[in-house]
Parts: sequence; structure tokens; C-alpha cells
Amino acid sequence: METFEAIYGRRALKHYDPQHQLTDSEIRKLMEAAIQSPTSFNIQNWRFVLVRDKELRKQIRAAANDQAQVTDSALL
Repeated sequence: METFEAIYGRRALKHYDPQHQLTDSEIRKLMEAAIQSPTSFNIQNWRFVLVRDKELRKQIRAAANDQAQVTDSALL
């Protein structure tokens, strides 16, 4: 993929199907892709936390300015 194609093709999704579920295999593939993201000095100082608990996601939504994607997305 060309750089400008990636930049111009980027989208921020705001509406999700709350009934959609990802498989463990899909989640694993997404996490494997995420850990390929570059970090300063290649120190990989990122941390990923998957939140599956619906009640906790409601609390996070409240702290995230009531953004619906926090509770409606298949993965948080």
C-alpha cells in the first residue's frame, strides 16, 4: 500500500453493530498486527488491555464522554 493511499483511505468509524462478535482467532490476529506498530527507539512500551466485561465497558463509556463505540464495538 502506498503512503498516500493509506492516509487518504483512513476512516474513523463511530457506529458499530453491538451484536457482532469477534472470534478468538480474529482477536489474536488484530493483536498480532497491533504489536507491529512502531515505537520510539523500538522499545515497545505499549500495553494492550482487552475489556470484555459489559459492566466495566459501561463505566469506561461514562468516563469517555459517553461515546457509544465504547459499549457498541465488538472489542474494546
